[in-house]
Amino acid sequence: MTHFDVIVIGGRPAGSTLAARLGKYGINTLLVERGTFPSLPATSCPIIYAATMQMLDEIGADEAEYAYDTPKITRLHLHGRSVQSGFDIPADNGRDYAYAIDRARFDHSLWKTAARYPTVTARTSFTVTDVLRDGDRVSGIIGKNKNGDEERITADLVVGADGRFGMVARKVGAAVMDEHDEYPTSIYYAYWKNLRPYMPDSGATSVAYEGAPGTGYLVMDSADNTAAVAVEGRADLMNPGPGRAEEFYLEQLQATPDLWARFDGAEMITTVRGMKNIGNLYHEAGGPGWALVGDAYHQKDPLDGQGIYNAVFTSKALAWAIRDWKNGEKTWQEAVTWYDETARIKTYAMYKALMRRVKASLYGSVDMPDWLQDRLARWTLDDPALNALFGQFITRQMPADAMQLMTPALTVRAMARGLRRDIQDRARSLLPF
Repeated sequence: MTHFDVIVIGGRPAGSTLAARLGKYGINTLLVERGTFPSLPATSCPIIYAATMQMLDEIGADEAEYAYDTPKITRLHLHGRSVQSGFDIPADNGRDYAYAIDRARFDHSLWKTAARYPTVTARTSFTVTDVLRDGDRVSGIIGKNKNGDEERITADLVVGADGRFGMVARKVGAAVMDEHDEYPTSIYYAYWKNLRPYMPDSGATSVAYEGAPGTGYLVMDSADNTAAVAVEGRADLMNPGPGRAEEFYLEQLQATPDLWARFDGAEMITTVRGMKNIGNLYHEAGGPGWALVGDAYHQKDPLDGQGIYNAVFTSKALAWAIRDWKNGEKTWQEAVTWYDETARIKTYAMYKALMRRVKASLYGSVDMPDWLQDRLARWTLDDPALNALFGQFITRQMPADAMQLMTPALTVRAMARGLRRDIQDRARSLLPF
């Protein structure tokens, strides 16, 4: 075929799940990916919760396949310099767990899910080099197949699911909106084998470790007895220089003794990957003959662990818009406007909350004695009500705006409860019996 209803460029989670939904709607779709599967993407240190898995259920993705031999994480831990805390992941439609997925396995599974639909043509090793135009409208793509031969393929719509530095956004001149570059961060990560457990009999865990000011670590148990280990921090502090990424990464891990103790006997089984000066922005959602989805549309700091959710949800919203457009229920401009508004309803409040969190956790400074900081941290981090609220927030059962409204009052109550507990413990310790 040389003409399709939709061409989707990029076969990672956003592109594959979009193609699968279009296939479910019977829309003739070409899905192209320049790489092959299974393979790791350039940058990812991923976790998914029930809300993402529920959307994957809708397209027929098999949890037993994409999470094969991947342990269920039921508890999230925070390991500070003086405070260790944690909370159970709240249940959401029968799932009370998360996965730190193996992206090579996960992406391959979603690709196969899309390719199973009869109206989806899936092609790997296809590199798109340019878009075709019919006047001001994008009308197709120019690319090279695995033999190096050039092909020109037309479509009613071309979708860029090709990531942060995608070709489609660049070629069409998609406008940048709501950009935040005032608190830049960088991240480095690798996968390790045979990492020591966080605690004896703790099961699979996701542990956030407090590092030196401006840095932090995340260790997530993943597939096949591996763990994804990431270090993120302020961009000015995370600048190892050319050729020093692995050396710098190991230096950062060794700087936190509680964390480094878990690496005794462990083996790093991937190269160190990462990204500098992570972008935080939205792109224009679409235009004549084109649209963007996933990181190509909305990119942000990975600190909140919502990247795959955003990719899968924006693909769902775009698929709805394309279906209504193809059915004649909306003009293309109406469909694009609806898609952008719907995607922002689900992502913008969380995006604002993330920017506040990056500022507070990596760029913030507190002018108070260490003993007082430690005590306030213990009072709040050990509080069941605050932990329950944060659990609902991170699993997207609590809207980000509601979380912001509820947190101050709950924090004050948590501090009062913590102070009362300390007074009671002190009184008991002074009793002679």
